[in-house]
Amino acid sequence: MNADFDNELRQDFLVEAGELLQRLGEQLVGLEAAPGDGELLNAVFRAFHTVKGGAGFLALEPMVLLCHHAEDLLNEARNGSVVLGAGHMDALLETLDLLDDMMAAVGAAAPLAMPPPALLQSLLPHAVPVAAPPAAAAPAGAGGAIDDSEFEALLDSMYGSAAPGTVVPAVPPAAPRLAATIDDDEFEALLDALHGQQGQPAAAAAAAMPAAAVAPVVAPAPAAARHAAPAENTVRVDTSRLDVLVNHAGELVLARNRLLSLAARHGDEALAAAAGELDRITDELQAAVMGMRMQPVGRLFQRFPRIVRDLARQLGKEVELVLEGEGTDLDRSLVEALADPLIHLLRNALDHGVEMPDLRVQNGKPRKGRVCLSASQRGERIVIAVSDDGRGMDPEILRRKAVEKGVIDAVQAARLTEGECYELIFRPGFSTAATVSDISGRGVGMDVVKTRVAELGGTLQVRSKLGHGSELELAVPLTLAVLRVLMVRVGTRLLALPLGNVEEVFELADGQDCLLDGRLVARHRGRALPLADLVEWAGTASAAGRHVAVLHIGHQRLGCLVHEVLGREDVIVKPLGHLFDGVPGVAGATVTGDGRLALVMDLAALADGAGQSSPLLQATG
Repeated sequence: MNADFDNELRQDFLVEAGELLQRLGEQLVGLEAAPGDGELLNAVFRAFHTVKGGAGFLALEPMVLLCHHAEDLLNEARNGSVVLGAGHMDALLETLDLLDDMMAAVGAAAPLAMPPPALLQSLLPHAVPVAAPPAAAAPAGAGGAIDDSEFEALLDSMYGSAAPGTVVPAVPPAAPRLAATIDDDEFEALLDALHGQQGQPAAAAAAAMPAAAVAPVVAPAPAAARHAAPAENTVRVDTSRLDVLVNHAGELVLARNRLLSLAARHGDEALAAAAGELDRITDELQAAVMGMRMQPVGRLFQRFPRIVRDLARQLGKEVELVLEGEGTDLDRSLVEALADPLIHLLRNALDHGVEMPDLRVQNGKPRKGRVCLSASQRGERIVIAVSDDGRGMDPEILRRKAVEKGVIDAVQAARLTEGECYELIFRPGFSTAATVSDISGRGVGMDVVKTRVAELGGTLQVRSKLGHGSELELAVPLTLAVLRVLMVRVGTRLLALPLGNVEEVFELADGQDCLLDGRLVARHRGRALPLADLVEWAGTASAAGRHVAVLHIGHQRLGCLVHEVLGREDVIVKPLGHLFDGVPGVAGATVTGDGRLALVMDLAALADGAGQSSPLLQATG
């Protein structure tokens, strides 16, 4: 094989084996909880066997050796000779960690070290003295193993793609073959023959196969093509190419908006009809391109069972992780971006939420705690929640700690509702823990989580009931590529408010607004609604607007005073660069349909800024 082909095979192996190993973490934790689940046991066995086959084809002998030992243990369990215990599962999970490290080394073209003998020993079904590491397997084609051309011919015979009359070489000669295809067991044995059975001659692997499986095979004539496997209907695309396509689709959206604006301005019916058709096609294209960016959130969730399992063991707790909504689609750019915030929320739930087993029993709860990680779509947003059935949060303790740390004074603390007390955990350095924990941070974690979620255009909400548990819910846009906004005018400036955060718009009547504790509020629907004067924020020389856009940002509600509400629009958010770093409330910029520049608002930062100027925002939300 030439170098380019070899590199292509290596990259395909990294992608496909990486996906298998990522799923293995969740599968192994599930197998530990249900060792008698035959279907799950078979899935784990097949995953190790598939990785071994690919590694053998690339002559990655340390990886082959490690997978082979894991495969042997699992095969004994499949046969009923061994019942997988805690020691076996620890060894299999350690094997998975080492395979992940080996995959990273393969990606970096670094040499692979042989697995530790102690790990190989722990993978043996029964305690056996550790033997010396076996010698490297003989190259393909030596010692009776089949070579690449023979292997490709065998594949051709299986899929029916060999030319009519082509003879597939035998592994050794045997009895006449009656069928033109081989089954899965025979194919796996051929894979083993290709890369060797850890020092055993390939002929021994072939000899273990039925005679009919290794006989010369004559490829079928074209009439038998109906038995061929269906053509592959998926293709792997480099993510950078996908990003280029998404950017072009975004620019097309802007051009569409411009054309619609021109059509409305000129009143030309033919132009309006053409613009309407383009509008429809652009919407369909945008939806298709956005769909290409989507991935099931389960790809993100499948790494968490292992994390929860290890943390629970470290803390001496018994915890069950329940996953819900794994089929919910999420923009691929958000999948990795949400990994760290969710890990921290899970750590926090295990460390501070779920009680120790004996304490749970004393309180009349099941000994094993329950943590639920769920995902769902609500309109234009994806909502991911982390909940537990633990001790919950005490609002009085939160109030007292906030006053002790100087976050707010006693009067402000007394005014806070329960929901607003829970928001205090996102203040920098705020913690109610009596002792420092290495599991969920040192009081600098939850504010970082909130900041990261806000950078993604999302919000965080907290709900809790003392003695029953807590839930932290984060909501992020369905996609970061195209944002649906409400366009408003403040003086001469255009501002874009994310539509998912807009509750309603109303016009402020005379006498409806007043000052409360030095803060401008409006009486609306029987509540005091804090108002933010965007004229003051934008620095324009004009009177305050009388239109109010009511925004919900987590537990907070905020009314933004603007001069004019222009309508809804789909926009592409562009970064503003370092010039606007540190400017609160600005997420980026976009170009409107009529060619003007509009600033896209970061509502979480805007609300934080309003709250810092006066605690009334939290106290009256």
